[in-house]
Order: sequence, then C-alpha cells, then structure tokens
Amino acid sequence: MKLTLVKPNLFTGLEQDTPLTEGQRQFQMRNLKKIIRFMKAQLRRLEKEGTID
Repeated sequence: MKLTLVKPNLFTGLEQDTPLTEGQRQFQMRNLKKIIRFMKAQLRRLEKEGTID
C-alpha cells in the first residue's frame, strides 16, 4: 500500500508573497499539528492491522 501526502494550497485567493498575520500563522500551526496527530494515529492503526509491513 502506498500513501501519498497531498499538500493543499493554503493560499487560495491570497497572493503568495503576502505575509501571514500572527493569528493566521498560529491557526495554520494548530491545524498542521492536528493533521500530524491524526496521521500518526492512522499509521499506528494500519500497522496494527498489518496493512503496512
């Protein structure tokens, strides 16, 4: 089984060179931490099932 990480475009509707405000940066960091926690849990579950060797 091959897992592919798809990077979403977080700058939809924004200019790429527009600096993020501190609030936006913190919001994105919280979301990324949640995504990482979810992915780790999924990986543990798949390893337990024997799907990933």
